[in-house]
Amino acid sequence: MGDINRDRPDDSNMPRHEPDSVAEETSATGQRVKGEVKKVTGEVTGNEGLEEKGARENQAGIDRQKSNDAV
Repeated sequence: MGDINRDRPDDSNMPRHEPDSVAEETSATGQRVKGEVKKVTGEVTGNEGLEEKGARENQAGIDRQKSNDAV
């Protein structure tokens, strides 16, 4: 899988913690929340770039949760 401690872009769906761990599940949930906040902020302010980045980040968190079997 490679070095999981390497920094990744916010919208990357690569794991940030050991696979199938509670830490990975928690991190993915945080990524989803952060992405949703960016998306809504972009919608409210008319910032399409922020809205799109938030949507990508949210989806990446969803993808990470789907591939994590800890919970």
